[in-house]
Amino acid sequence: MATIGLTNPKTYTQTVVTEPEAPSTTSKFDLDIMAPLIRELVVEKIVDEPALSQELTSARSFFNGETLIDASFLLRNLKFGQQIRLNILKDQNPFSLFNKKALEYKSVDACHEQIVLDCEMPCVNTLPEFDSLLFRFDTEYSYGVRACDKNTDFWNLEFFTAQYAKSRRAMEFGREVDLWNEVVRGLIAAPATTVDAKLAAVHPTHYWADQGDVATNARCVVPEAYWYLKHSFANINPTVFTTEEFGTALVRSVETPYNLNFSTQRVNTFEQWQIPGFEINAAVKAIFGGQIPIVVMKRSPWLTYAGGASGSGAGGFVSQYPLWSEDATKQYVAILDPRVGYEFEKDGYHLVIRPYDCDKLDRGMQDSVYTGKGITFPQYGLIIEFDEFEYC
Repeated sequence: MATIGLTNPKTYTQTVVTEPEAPSTTSKFDLDIMAPLIRELVVEKIVDEPALSQELTSARSFFNGETLIDASFLLRNLKFGQQIRLNILKDQNPFSLFNKKALEYKSVDACHEQIVLDCEMPCVNTLPEFDSLLFRFDTEYSYGVRACDKNTDFWNLEFFTAQYAKSRRAMEFGREVDLWNEVVRGLIAAPATTVDAKLAAVHPTHYWADQGDVATNARCVVPEAYWYLKHSFANINPTVFTTEEFGTALVRSVETPYNLNFSTQRVNTFEQWQIPGFEINAAVKAIFGGQIPIVVMKRSPWLTYAGGASGSGAGGFVSQYPLWSEDATKQYVAILDPRVGYEFEKDGYHLVIRPYDCDKLDRGMQDSVYTGKGITFPQYGLIIEFDEFEYC
């Protein structure tokens, strides 16, 4: 103890610690107790994360093969059957529907000849030929939103309904991707037979595999395939769908200082097309003479996902992009008439989720839809396979 004397009559004492105390190892605040009381404040403003190159839109208006059937007939009769069989009257070669033979004349005398007719009628078989197409449901899609009712302070009706709408748009987008893959991969797996005998000697089916490099072969191969379809089948209106890599490689293959415009910009700008998810490549149309409808199918990073043995790199991901092979080592040009593919739907089950027990506090809505999709006439589509293309 030390006593400090001051000028005033009072005397103050001061306690001096002779040794420093060891630091405490126990927190003054018990975080396990405090954690529920600590509340994170969030600014009311919501900022959207940048989208990965493609919005949740689709081009469901392109394929219209489902107009071949009356879908309401199926929906009305679901209690009796879940599929429709459509009989198709096959096209027949007109030269197979009649016989012909050369007529002969025999000499009657030095001045006259007489026609020779045998006493029989040539047999001609002109029975119609039929095929059938089966329409049936193959997929159930579900979409919706749910949240814990206990957390209503942390979300509101606006977010709830917006998330429900986003889930529906995502489902529609996924349906469209599935439909395109069903058509393109189906035409690769079971292509139609080439009807032009001369062309069939080189390309026996409507799947032209191993066509090599785009820059080397596309200017010849694609127009040949397009005009073959256009001239071989009546009332066909095909469109050529390509990747952006295809368009870039094709433009580079013919690019010289003379085909640049006066502003020194390359003539390969994309123009908006009327169907969401696609763009017109003006330069490719010009290279092909402007008579062939060329459309670039947009690609989103969402259309590839990790997979394969390595998990990354070549062979380490799986592509859902319809104009790539599954391992993305090949790219396709798809020449399609809208009638080549179909999809129909039936509304499924609508579920309203409400809290009803201490252990069941979810609130939300779930919906499902049943769909059927496939190929109608495979001869209305043709797939050309090219090597993959790198920008560099």
